[in-house]
Amino acid sequence: MSNEVFRPLRGATRAQPAAALANTQHTANRLFQTSTMSALLDGVYDGDFTIDALLEHGDFGLGTFNALNGEMIVNDSDVHQLHAEGGVSDVPLDALTPFACVTFFKPEQRFELERPMTKAEFEALIDERIGNSNLIVAVRFTGIFEDVHTRTVFCQCKPYPKMLEVVAKQPTIRFGATSGTMLGFRTPIYMQGINVAGYHVHFLDMDAGKGGHVMDYKLHAGEVELAVISDVEIALPRNEAFAKADLNPADLHESIRIAEGE
Repeated sequence: MSNEVFRPLRGATRAQPAAALANTQHTANRLFQTSTMSALLDGVYDGDFTIDALLEHGDFGLGTFNALNGEMIVNDSDVHQLHAEGGVSDVPLDALTPFACVTFFKPEQRFELERPMTKAEFEALIDERIGNSNLIVAVRFTGIFEDVHTRTVFCQCKPYPKMLEVVAKQPTIRFGATSGTMLGFRTPIYMQGINVAGYHVHFLDMDAGKGGHVMDYKLHAGEVELAVISDVEIALPRNEAFAKADLNPADLHESIRIAEGE
């Protein structure tokens, strides 16, 4: 496939008629983000951004849902909710998110994986191919996995606990050999707290029946797609919980490391 191919929006009934979608111009590889990772760590789980509105800013990405109700994966405008109980469901357009990152993904590099790779080897390969650690990278791998280890958070009730309390009780799943899609972003270290520094990826299996936030993996074979992002927009909540949140705790880096399952 040529690097010039742009994946079109799918699902015209989501927000606009098909004719309107065909004429809509989107800026490719521009990150749009709702809230911050540090707010999520502090228990700000109620958002004011709908999935419908989120899809106006991107067709690719990840996040979570109100009350921390599972993991989100967005691929070619298809939005799935990955549940802690193990299932996957479609998402209504009026569902809300407290934290999400999306872009209109136009790959700038496409290549086939030449050999099996661990998580560390795959991340090193991407870093080498991009050659710039100070920019964001959108990453998608589609193919065969030798192993995938995921976790998915449970829906929470008010008063909301802090995220580290939640992840301490989260279920983890090891899938073993499987096929599917893993996608997300590599974010520079200076954005820690605003986002997740390093690699943050979610997984959805080929049948869209299971998935989660990826903690570890080993890839076997498949297609890798990459795009560099240097344009970022962040929509911050205007609610009381965000206004009172501690967004710069002393243990920020360690808290995010634990929350991400590293």
